[in-house]
Amino acid sequence: MTIRRSRKIPHEIACVERPLNAGAVNELAYLSVNPDVRKTGMTARAHFALTGRQEGRLQSVNNRQVAAMREVKLARLRFRRPPTVPRAHGEPANFLTAALIAEFGISDAPPVSANQYGGPFIEEVRSDPRRLCLDIGAGLRHSCFSNVVNTEIYPSVSTDVLCVGEDLPFESDQFDYVICAAVLEHTRRPWDVAREICRVLKPGGKVLVDYPFLQGVHGYPHHYFNATPQGAISLFEEQCDIVSTTIEPNNHPIRAIWWILQAWRHGLQPGDRDAFEKLTIGGLLATPLDQLAAAGYCQNLSLDVQRIIPAGSTLIARKRLAGGTASPRPRKQPRSPRIRSSAGKPVSGNAKPKRTPSKPPLLA
Repeated sequence: MTIRRSRKIPHEIACVERPLNAGAVNELAYLSVNPDVRKTGMTARAHFALTGRQEGRLQSVNNRQVAAMREVKLARLRFRRPPTVPRAHGEPANFLTAALIAEFGISDAPPVSANQYGGPFIEEVRSDPRRLCLDIGAGLRHSCFSNVVNTEIYPSVSTDVLCVGEDLPFESDQFDYVICAAVLEHTRRPWDVAREICRVLKPGGKVLVDYPFLQGVHGYPHHYFNATPQGAISLFEEQCDIVSTTIEPNNHPIRAIWWILQAWRHGLQPGDRDAFEKLTIGGLLATPLDQLAAAGYCQNLSLDVQRIIPAGSTLIARKRLAGGTASPRPRKQPRSPRIRSSAGKPVSGNAKPKRTPSKPPLLA
């Protein structure tokens, strides 16, 4: 198939820029990239001057060229169903139904994730415009490419198709390359997303997945599943030959440690924060865990932060009765004596709390 592309549309177009000063801020262009600003009631220039410059806020550029490029890209695609709503020229194709929006808890004004491309994916994109590529959960990209279809659950200025990864609207076997970077942890059913990726890939096509493991709870709209390298492999090995699994610089262990320590520090009051900052790695490792757990910087860590960087979580559930009604509450039982764990927290029942070993087990 011969791909015809207008000479007026380059292969790569910048779709956002960072204003140099408040005078360079364009009201509509700024609001299109930062929808949350509308809720403040401030003008774009006032917001940029107050907090936007410090936060590195962006605004859209080259809107007409981006819209024209989107038309060319969408014309290359084969869809297995029509869009949910009619599409104006240059606008994204919307495949989100009311049922999907409700099921996945999609907000009208989500926070916008904006990241630049890098690594082997962008090298292949630039090397051959004929290769059709799919970016799942792209967020707001700084540049648009004539051969990269960006999907999202909200319409950023770089979005081409609105959909969820668990139910891609594309016909099978049409993409040469699929990228899914720091997205699978935010999907309700990553195994379904992996199945859909394999379905829309051409035979012999490649997929690049960047999947966090030791990262705290983050992002929009929800954060469900982190994965080990073996977990990521398990999602694709049935339909794909695994070429490699690597730890790229953006996933170096120091980032996990930095993330946890930063979150922990922000969850403390000044006195505990000072004590926490004076800890040394050697002192931390030499102190028994139950002694550490009794310290103020552990006992007084905010519950919100504990939910962001927990070692794990405990779930209790009750099966529904027939017909979906809630099961009856059990009769109140006499209270059992409550004892305190080594961390100072109450433990139900008469059994003694388990003591955490002072030395961590060897890793397999």
